[in-house]
Amino acid sequence: MSTSAHKLPITATEYLEGELRSETRHEFVEGRVYAMSGASRRHNEICGDLYSALKNHLRGGPCRTYIEAVKVQIADDLGEGYYYPDVFVACEPGDDDSHVVSNPKLIIEVLSDSTSRIDRTDKLTNYKRIPSVEEIVLIEQEWPEILVFRRSERWKRNLYTQFETIVRLDSIGYAAPLAAFYQSNPFPEDVQRPWYHLNRIED
Repeated sequence: MSTSAHKLPITATEYLEGELRSETRHEFVEGRVYAMSGASRRHNEICGDLYSALKNHLRGGPCRTYIEAVKVQIADDLGEGYYYPDVFVACEPGDDDSHVVSNPKLIIEVLSDSTSRIDRTDKLTNYKRIPSVEEIVLIEQEWPEILVFRRSERWKRNLYTQFETIVRLDSIGYAAPLAAFYQSNPFPEDVQRPWYHLNRIED
């Protein structure tokens, strides 16, 4: 996840050139560069399991699944930005840059205490600006909760919290029980959302 910004401002070209040489990943938003901090083991395992499941599901087709180290570009009249989604799927044959995807179809972020606010607000808003994006998924890592936003539903919030509930990713024709998204780190049956999140206002 992004941490503090530095070296303000820089151009997108300067950012992309610097990122090729940098040992640390950075995200770029409105001329500001944000260093990416490390992820927890649970976060890594959720991403890895999901990447493998989607890659197997899409095998043999035109779509490709990416994890953590490939950038997504946002470029329109509002400005230009680059993010590293946790997992995403792209299906456009014209996306041939070796490090950047401009036309993702499905974007997934795994949340944590340090990333939840920006993932639920700024990133969600900016991902919606990408014309090719059909679905955005936010997955909590500390308790069972998955949010799915679909362009076809005008970005209505679909909330999944029950282990046996089927979570649909319509953009790629994938469906699985919520519990399958946490298969490497299953929760106890009585797990609860922390009290300080119970009355949280969702976008």
